[in-house]
Amino acid sequence: MIDSSMTTIHSESSVDIVYLWVNSCDKNWQIKRKTSFDVFFKKNKSDFSLYANTDGRFRDNGELTFNLRCLEKFFPEHGHIYIITDEQKPDWLKSNDKITIIDHKDIIPNKKNSIFASAHIESYIHHIPNLSENFFYLNDDIFFGMPVDRHWWFDNGLKYYYDNEPHNEYSELQSMLLSPINSSIQSKLWLKEKYSNYKHQNIALAHAPRPYKKSLLLKLEIEAKDLFNKVRSTNFRSWKTPAVLVDFVPRWLEYHGYAKIMQSNSLYIESGSNEIEIELDQLKQKFGKIPFFCINDTCDNADPLDKRLQSVKKQMETLLPNKSNYEI
Repeated sequence: MIDSSMTTIHSESSVDIVYLWVNSCDKNWQIKRKTSFDVFFKKNKSDFSLYANTDGRFRDNGELTFNLRCLEKFFPEHGHIYIITDEQKPDWLKSNDKITIIDHKDIIPNKKNSIFASAHIESYIHHIPNLSENFFYLNDDIFFGMPVDRHWWFDNGLKYYYDNEPHNEYSELQSMLLSPINSSIQSKLWLKEKYSNYKHQNIALAHAPRPYKKSLLLKLEIEAKDLFNKVRSTNFRSWKTPAVLVDFVPRWLEYHGYAKIMQSNSLYIESGSNEIEIELDQLKQKFGKIPFFCINDTCDNADPLDKRLQSVKKQMETLLPNKSNYEI
């Protein structure tokens, strides 16, 4: 494992990168997932979120490899890279003084059980030792799609994006809705109760790179302690504990004048789509011209050799044929 205790020296302009990553082919991890889910499901059957335990939720289709290639291509001046894992390390990753593997237990105090809910894990990322003040949080299926101007993302307000489709008005969380919408509902309920003049847009936030300032997250973790504790209370996705970092935080930041949320002109692709080939062709045409894109694994419990997944991998290999400096 790469030394996670190493000291990272930052300039004031450094913008670090944080990823969550898992190798779902790891036999030990598979045992932990099955054992943990059996316990969770017995106690929380009615709380279980849609698609919370499908293989697609955890599958590694080479996304991190291509993400690092994208990062080198479009944001070569990035700061340190942190990859958060559960006692794992990519077997293709080369030792490099710009990358640190962070185990869950390095940032989650008194961790006792394995965690399979990204919303739980990501709520701790601002506690990574030596993390820069400004940093990007990237799911490994969210890629930069053109040269990155860090000043645009971080100066004069952090930049976030709405999805393209509004959702209905709800007065409580919904068991049959996906996490992005429940996250929006939770944000509305909390912020309206806290601030009487808060105006909520009933639109989930897009799958996008997310810029953060560490100091603001540390501040908000205290102010919204109830939401942070809530999302940290379960180790699998529950519709009752929506994500905090990816929706509530941007909306709180916008309300206080620290951020702007706008409409997106990015590209969102679902690998399980019946039009996956058309969508991948759109990616080919727009690659290098769009701020970011997402390829969401919605093939659920399909075989890893499913032709849709192979099409995605082939297209990414075509767009990004050269290994990054982080690959063996």
